[in-house]
Amino acid sequence: MDAFQHSFNLDPKSPHFSNLQGNIVSVLQAGCFFGALSSFYVSDKFGRKNALIIADIIFIIGSLVQTLCAINTTSLAQLYVGRVIGGFGVGLISAVVPTYIGENANKEIRGRCIGCMQLFNVTGICLSFFVNYGINIQIKSLSSAKWRIPFALQMLPGVLLLVGIVFQNESPRWLVEKNRLREAAKALARVRCKAADDKDVTQELDEIITDFQGHEKLPLTSQLKAACSSKRMFYQTSFAVILMFWQQWTGTNSINYYAPQIFQSIGLKGRSAGLFATGVYGIVKIVCTALGLMFATEQMGRKWSLLVGSAGQAFAMFYIGINQAVNPTQEGGSLTGTSTFAIVCVYLFVVFYSFGWGPIPFVLSSECSPNHVRSLIMAAALMTQWLFNFVIAKITPIMLDKITYGTFLLFGACCIAMGIYTVFCVPETKNVPLESMHLLFEGNIIRGCIRDTIPRYSRAKELQNHHVTNDADSESGQVGHKGTVTGVQHIEDA
Repeated sequence: MDAFQHSFNLDPKSPHFSNLQGNIVSVLQAGCFFGALSSFYVSDKFGRKNALIIADIIFIIGSLVQTLCAINTTSLAQLYVGRVIGGFGVGLISAVVPTYIGENANKEIRGRCIGCMQLFNVTGICLSFFVNYGINIQIKSLSSAKWRIPFALQMLPGVLLLVGIVFQNESPRWLVEKNRLREAAKALARVRCKAADDKDVTQELDEIITDFQGHEKLPLTSQLKAACSSKRMFYQTSFAVILMFWQQWTGTNSINYYAPQIFQSIGLKGRSAGLFATGVYGIVKIVCTALGLMFATEQMGRKWSLLVGSAGQAFAMFYIGINQAVNPTQEGGSLTGTSTFAIVCVYLFVVFYSFGWGPIPFVLSSECSPNHVRSLIMAAALMTQWLFNFVIAKITPIMLDKITYGTFLLFGACCIAMGIYTVFCVPETKNVPLESMHLLFEGNIIRGCIRDTIPRYSRAKELQNHHVTNDADSESGQVGHKGTVTGVQHIEDA
């Protein structure tokens, strides 16, 4: 915004402007990285619910610092500090939320519930696009209110979260880990909408207790050893990290952060036109994410959602890059048919991203992390996400300036690579109980993942009614039959 540039005395024609732009955007992601890093300790020590409350308060403080910067000064120092503080809260929230949802939701709707995190992420991003567009239209002057209002408005969802989370229960699996079994029974009964002594609730609680046997209250060093204790455990640990790495290299956050500049590079003229096109991009993202959660996550499954998403994203990115190379945008020239389709491809990209690599990495990361090290793995996964989110935010304006169309070709190549990774290394997990998820990672992992590519042969079908029966079955990797937990007393005796 021109008002922002005026308040901080920035020159958009300066050779250092694109680098400065990257710094201002990416410093938030730096804070997010350290917030995700802290999530392991905070969520394990204080619980998932209290971790969200702590993170939210930190986020609100950071937003306040950002809103009140540039008073009697043009220094960016306070803005940087505010964005790091706010980012810390965002990073902590982002690591805890999928864990909290995954540990509460029914297996039949678990994917949709975790995916709703991404749905509301994109809803917030869309709202921010239109806030910027509306402010840009309504305030024509160089008043600092033009950029302070968007900074202030981000505190509103923070306040709503703070009020709403107070009325939610703690994660039953965290309560079991801390040996607070009666509270765990109440929490599980609440989220299942059944009585605490209901047979299904008692059986599920027994399975959770069995899964935690010998793993309660593991310190950091023990969790790190457990995460690398076997081939299966190491694969499950690294699986979440790799998924988050690939998600960032789809190029989605390049468009999130720099959409007006990208639309301009394709041929769309005018700042307001770029902002409006970005707002429409946000609406498409919301609608497609919602449709994906309704009709793809549980029906098509996690694996095929990623595969179709990879193919569509690759096509869109390659077309934008090749078109820009063959038909470069002329200053002052009108939109051609090929350039118009390049703009369509930006929207096509988000259609495929929104039901594949948008929500599914969060779903798979939370589902596939073993109970006793879930907070550690989710911390590592979200640290990876924010690290490469930071990298993308930092290098995108530089790439758009230096290698232009090569930016899109690079992201297109990454989309092809992640599609290949999905075929050979991603299992299907829909409807598989959390306590049985480890069976998907036993034996020859690549062979099992290739088998899961064909829905009729998917191992998830065999495991959807599987129950943990005893330690031998748990470690053998054999698919058991429906039954109850033996050798574990019910909650009343415990």
